[in-house]
Amino acid sequence: MKYLLKYLPILTLSLFLMGCVGDRSDLELFVTTTKAQHVAHIKPLKEPPKFEHFIYQAELLRSPFVPPSRELTEEVVDTSKDCLQPDLKRRKGRLETYPLDNLKMRGTLSEGDTTWALVETNDGSVYRMGAGEYLGFFNGRISKVTSLNVEVVELIPDGSGCWSERTSNLELSGE
Repeated sequence: MKYLLKYLPILTLSLFLMGCVGDRSDLELFVTTTKAQHVAHIKPLKEPPKFEHFIYQAELLRSPFVPPSRELTEEVVDTSKDCLQPDLKRRKGRLETYPLDNLKMRGTLSEGDTTWALVETNDGSVYRMGAGEYLGFFNGRISKVTSLNVEVVELIPDGSGCWSERTSNLELSGE
């Protein structure tokens, strides 16, 4: 009896599987007719473009993989003239790498008599800026912060070695 109980599941499974064997001709007929009726239409691949060799002829120019020399990136200002000049010894501010049209005023913060503007860059960072701080490409100094705008005085080169002041505003943007 123990011997029968030990192998009973195997015997039951084998009897069950023996009952599944039968005539499969209708199934095979269905598969062959379906394959014959439904042919997949795959578009041929496009011909790859021909490779054209390029001869590099700029050996004497600066490599694009090497940063430019310091002389090429520094601002050149003629200080010999007696006119309005930017302070070249001043350390650049954190928002002087953005043009003014990429900056938006988002609000203000106040403490006592001091008011700061919340200025957002085009990459989503928000900075607290107060009067006397610099922003924008043209040495823009914040002269006044109100609840509706930030007044910025920029120094614009006039082409003859001197600079002139231009006033710009960053309006409060509620977007």
